[in-house]
Amino acid sequence: MKEILDAGGAAYLMPAVLFTVVLYLSRGLFGWHGRRSQNRKEFLELWDPVRSQDDLWLEAVVRHWLGTYLPAHVIRLAMAQPDKSQSLIELSGLWPLLRYDRNARTVSWLGRRHNAHVKRNAKRILFIAGYFLNMSISLAAAYAASQYGPNTLSGWVYGVFGVLALFLALICILEDDVVKAADLVGDAWIDRINRSVSPSGTHSRGDDREKGVSPR
Repeated sequence: MKEILDAGGAAYLMPAVLFTVVLYLSRGLFGWHGRRSQNRKEFLELWDPVRSQDDLWLEAVVRHWLGTYLPAHVIRLAMAQPDKSQSLIELSGLWPLLRYDRNARTVSWLGRRHNAHVKRNAKRILFIAGYFLNMSISLAAAYAASQYGPNTLSGWVYGVFGVLALFLALICILEDDVVKAADLVGDAWIDRINRSVSPSGTHSRGDDREKGVSPR
């Protein structure tokens, strides 16, 4: 930043500060994705088919990879699917939207806004509209900040507002991905999990297991 200010003077102060903020936000996002990749690598290195028979170990090692707590019988159900990794990833994204009954070992939607296709579509429309609205506000605020310049309070207010609007736009995109996953596979997973247990929810742990379970 010092080099930029030396070259352009005070006029470049605001763009330099805002660029730095955006840069750190981007680095944080890419760092998060990098940690997910590292956690997946460590998960595969830690995986042990023998130890996976222990519920506590299985839950802990999957949480290390995905960052989401999943009950052991749900993990085994996902790993019994043809696309084991994708199934676990889907469930980790859906789980915060679900209510888990530990006694019956069944799940249901946590809120009414997720339990109908129409409601989920409406929510997706709101997030997409929010993304475009916040991006437009961010661009307009950035333009206004450049017009007022770094020597005025209004310039800084518009600049900060532009960064906040950009941050909200990114949140809208991430939330839309969650709702999209819920709409595409949420009902199917709820039905699959609930059908995997007996009506009383008391069948043995071994009933959840499938022959040859592997994370790959």
